[in-house]
Amino acid sequence: MALGVTCATISGHRLGTLQGLEQRLLNHWFRLRPLESRTVPVVLVTFGEADLKQAGGWPVSDRKLAQLLQRITRDRPAAIGLDLYRDLEIAPGRNELLQVFATTPNLIGITKAVKNGSGPEVPPPPILADRDQIAVNDLLLDADGVVRRNLLAIEKEGKNTLALGTKLALMYLKQRGVTVQGGDGGTCTQVGSANFCRLGANAGGYVNLDNGGNQILSNFLQIPGGIPQVSYTQLMTQQVPPSFLQDKIVLIGATADSLWGDRFYTPYTTDSSTTWAGVEIHANVTAQIVSSALERRPILQGVPEGLQWLWIGAAASLGVVLGWSLRSPQWLVIGLSGAIGGIVGLSYGLFLVGWWLVAVSPLLALLGAGLLSRSYQICQTLQQTHVSLAQHLEQQVEERTQALLQKTMALEQAKQLADKVNQTLERLARMDELTQVANRRCFNEYLEQEWQRMLRNQTSLSLILMDIDFFKLYNDTYGHPAGDACLAQVAKGIKSVLKRPTDLAARYGGEEFAVILPNTSIAGAAQIAQDIQANIQKLQIVHDRSQVSAHVTLSLGISCTIPTLAASPTQLLEQADQNLYQAKMAGRNRAIAVPLHLSNPSPQVL
Repeated sequence: MALGVTCATISGHRLGTLQGLEQRLLNHWFRLRPLESRTVPVVLVTFGEADLKQAGGWPVSDRKLAQLLQRITRDRPAAIGLDLYRDLEIAPGRNELLQVFATTPNLIGITKAVKNGSGPEVPPPPILADRDQIAVNDLLLDADGVVRRNLLAIEKEGKNTLALGTKLALMYLKQRGVTVQGGDGGTCTQVGSANFCRLGANAGGYVNLDNGGNQILSNFLQIPGGIPQVSYTQLMTQQVPPSFLQDKIVLIGATADSLWGDRFYTPYTTDSSTTWAGVEIHANVTAQIVSSALERRPILQGVPEGLQWLWIGAAASLGVVLGWSLRSPQWLVIGLSGAIGGIVGLSYGLFLVGWWLVAVSPLLALLGAGLLSRSYQICQTLQQTHVSLAQHLEQQVEERTQALLQKTMALEQAKQLADKVNQTLERLARMDELTQVANRRCFNEYLEQEWQRMLRNQTSLSLILMDIDFFKLYNDTYGHPAGDACLAQVAKGIKSVLKRPTDLAARYGGEEFAVILPNTSIAGAAQIAQDIQANIQKLQIVHDRSQVSAHVTLSLGISCTIPTLAASPTQLLEQADQNLYQAKMAGRNRAIAVPLHLSNPSPQVL
């Protein structure tokens, strides 16, 4: 029995069905872990909302950036990491910035080496590339969009390039006599007291992970007050003493909330207000490497897959022992509760010393094996009792018993059928079966819900209505099955653009779709509308009878407002519908954005 439960649990684990739960549990371990009493030699120089105004807008000009770098260099930091793209000129002051680049040997610029969902590749400043003063700033996102891994280095076109946090940390450590040595057949790198080993594809709770490049698990470092930081304004107005930056690793980057594209989810993220800026993550990676190399701070590693299988088997075996030996239900509950506490405690304890050991899989194995063994024991006891009684009871009693058993089975089957029907009805009530996005009912409920939430928070709520151009001609030409397939493809293309969990895509009716965007300005909604149009164009769905394109296109109406008691969701919906109508009248295959409650609003055609 233990072997069967073990095999079933391992199969579920290998299929990845438990990976999400294991990752969420890891998030909880990070949040439960106490703050660390450490001093890190890392300082952040940040651009917040007020700093963007002080610097004259975004992106910061070359002259402003050159002045900032000169100010930092004056305090003699150990290394400077510039987490800002500067491959193109941002006038004025290009020559001044190039002069600073050429005369600052401890400055590291960045390049984006991998094209992915967060953006295309971005080349480094040529003058820094020629001096080997560049690093990659790519971040590794799990399937749920959370950063749980650190990229140490990446190999591209035969050249190995260090990540930003890695390069800054190694520069700092080299100045302190710390050397880097290879080991373990090239899978591990020894840096001072720390041994950094590449993450396995199935280590910890991961299953078939794309572990290309040199990557490790991120053991986020949380200290009281966080990593020290100063703002651009504070630094440029002489509010920072020289000792604050002297001999430190300085990272420069933007943390303004308006620059949403450079904010990421971490295990500490509970909502959109607790996301991390990219430069904050790079600074944390730098602090992790330095603390591990100099202070033997644990490096988080995933327990190898083979040991985890043994761990699951041990949990299943313990469940069988408890289920078989503890006859009293009360003692069985106590025994299983103690075993659950032991599994959870061991997993958390190992996490504290640098090991990620799965807990969800062994918990399922423990409970499954315990309940199965207990059920088997009960069935055996009942069977023996039934046999003993059957020898002494008359045939009539036996027949009645059989009848009751049949009725019980029939009732159980009826209950299972009813549960299945209820689940199906619940899904159909909120999900459009054809397109697999929310239906009209779910859309209406969610719009009302988000309206009330944005009313309380006094933040923007945007709405996009979109219609497939000349869809009736598409149906008439290609038939309804092709029309259904077109709707499904368009819905999938719309949904893939939405990255935040609060955004909702819905089928509003027929060939009409809607997107609800909480906490989104009219400009943000317009950008998302453009992304949706681009996504649909990439699908290349042939539409010979379209009067605007050879392929399927969309017309979109965008509206945005900050909800008030005097307004209603219906008005926002009507404004978006009116904008959609204007987009169609203007020739289709376009988006028109007009916010709600503007006097003499002028439409924005996209």
